[in-house]
Order: sequence, then structure tokens, then C-alpha cells
Amino acid sequence: MKMDHETGEAIKEAVFAQLHCALPGTVVSFDPERQTAVIQPAVKIGTMMYPVLRDVPVFMPVPFEVTPGDACIVIFADIDIDAWIESGEAEEPKSARKHALSDGFAFVGFKKGGEDS
Repeated sequence: MKMDHETGEAIKEAVFAQLHCALPGTVVSFDPERQTAVIQPAVKIGTMMYPVLRDVPVFMPVPFEVTPGDACIVIFADIDIDAWIESGEAEEPKSARKHALSDGFAFVGFKKGGEDS
């Protein structure tokens, strides 16, 4: 059975609406002990804002003070990262999630809060 272009485009849009790969964001708060942050994605679609992301592991290759308002980019894992976050070892994913908003990593250091580009 051959699919028409319109149906193919509708399927593609439905898949992409649920696929999260990377978003810019802003640090709301940072836990230096756990090296995790609360991140507000800095993207709106119409009037819809993405939900705040909690317990996002933060990558810091050099000592860097993370403060509210800092810019970041959030990369979303291909799979559920909960088991790996808990153990730090190779683990079976706890769920079948793929590219979910709850499986993000924050990369900071692009721009400090309040600075001009």
C-alpha cells in the first residue's frame, strides 16, 4: 500500500512533536552538591511554554559557578536515563521512553545570566 504525501507529512509531524533532541534553556536553580539543575526551556510555541525540567544533570568540564539566569542547552537522551543516573553503571532502562523531556542533560557556560550576547 502506497502512502500519499499528505499522510506521510502528517505522520512525520506527529512523530517530531514528541521527539526532543536539544533545546536552549535558562537555569532556574542549581544544586552544586548533586550537580543538577532546574531548567526552564527558552522556547515558546505560540503561547505554550515547555514545562520546567527538574533534576537535570549539568556538564561542567571546568570549574564554573552555575547561577540562576545562566544560559544553557539541554540535550535529550535517546533512552530513559533514570537507572544510569542512580547507579552510574550500564543499566537496563527503567522504561521505554525515547527523547523525553525528563531525560535531559544541561550544558552551561555559553552565557552568564544578565550578560549581553
